[in-house]
Amino acid sequence: MSEPIQIHSKGGASSTAGAFRVVLLYAGFSGLWILLSDRVVEALIQDPATMTLVSILKGWFFVAVTAIMLFVMVRRLVDKVASREARLQSLLRAIPDLVWLKDPEGVYLGCNRAFERFFGAKEADILGKTDHDFVSRELADFFRQKDRDVIAAGETRVNEEWVTLAETGQEILLETLKTPMYDAEGRLTGVLGIGRDITEHHRMVAEQARLEAQLQQAQKMELVGRFAGSVAHDYNNMLGVILANADLALYQMPQVQPERKYLEEIQRASRHSANLTRQLLAFARRQPVEPCLLDLNLSVAGMQGVLGRLVGPEIRLVWTVAPSLWEVRMDPTQLDQVLTNLVVNARDAIAGRGRIEVATANRTLDDADCAILPGIQPGDHVCLSVADSGCGLAPELVERIFEPFFTTKPAGRGTGLGLATVHGIVKQNHGAIQVESEPGKGATFRVYFPRA
Repeated sequence: MSEPIQIHSKGGASSTAGAFRVVLLYAGFSGLWILLSDRVVEALIQDPATMTLVSILKGWFFVAVTAIMLFVMVRRLVDKVASREARLQSLLRAIPDLVWLKDPEGVYLGCNRAFERFFGAKEADILGKTDHDFVSRELADFFRQKDRDVIAAGETRVNEEWVTLAETGQEILLETLKTPMYDAEGRLTGVLGIGRDITEHHRMVAEQARLEAQLQQAQKMELVGRFAGSVAHDYNNMLGVILANADLALYQMPQVQPERKYLEEIQRASRHSANLTRQLLAFARRQPVEPCLLDLNLSVAGMQGVLGRLVGPEIRLVWTVAPSLWEVRMDPTQLDQVLTNLVVNARDAIAGRGRIEVATANRTLDDADCAILPGIQPGDHVCLSVADSGCGLAPELVERIFEPFFTTKPAGRGTGLGLATVHGIVKQNHGAIQVESEPGKGATFRVYFPRA
């Protein structure tokens, strides 16, 4: 911690010594003038009346000379003090930080221009008043308590506080340093405060943390994707052998053979496993694709029947399509996977009756949009959104929903690959996905694909 500020008296002692020398010089000059001038007058003038007149004139001359000398000295002293005060005021006003000084009772003794913006008042209107005259009682009590803490500690204290500038209404984050001030005898004379606006620094630190989290998530997803892709290929080869042998055995086995049901079960399990493998390959972006120009409105219309049966009669499926929708270039099968997985995920988030809205829209993204959508470039995009009225997600869950095998569903109801597959397909097509959700308020997934 910084040491408290002490006001030393070296300058005051020097000024006192200088003043004492001036007094001695003046006393010596006056004594010599009176003594010598009287002797000269007595030696030159014998007439008493004339001597009296000359003595009076001599006295008035002495008064005039000393008055002129005193005027010159005081004028120089006043100019010097005024010049120092002007330089000090210029220095304080040039400081961008808020600077103020209070006495031990919390009464303001001085401040700079930056601090005037905080209270929305001039320094002349601030001096002699306290925080209670300018801010709310709660905030004034908070400031006063911080002053007491500094005085009790006897050393500099630092804290951060959000305040609103009365002059502009802008809310800023202040890093405040308060230091007790003492005179040469160790008596407390006041509390010096310095407040620095760290709002932009705070924003940059938060932005840096967000970007680092995005980078770590991207690296983690890339690593998991590589692993999943390599495992899926080997797994797919083994599934091919199992399924081929099961097909061959069924082909050669009579229809009435009771063991057929076991082979058919092997077939179903193998095909289900093959479907999981395709999802893994889609997540790892290694699934072969055949991209072509697509109108998402037509694709959504073609999926209405299938998705309607998936969500069931208790959930209302709403379609909102934008007119004159731009085309995108991607594999139709991948688009079906994205739409199906998002709708199924929305369905599973709804308990009982609810609503799912699927919408399309044209969007032109700028640099600000791309800052919160990593991996996407500014320009024209087509947005496919799926919103539900389900249970919603907590922020810590939103950060993990695209991880493979992570699921919030009960055991046996989800593989944890649906949203991971969507994420992989979107990235493979140079798009981005955005999630907005709060507990109890449903969730909205927005997928952005570049305009073809």
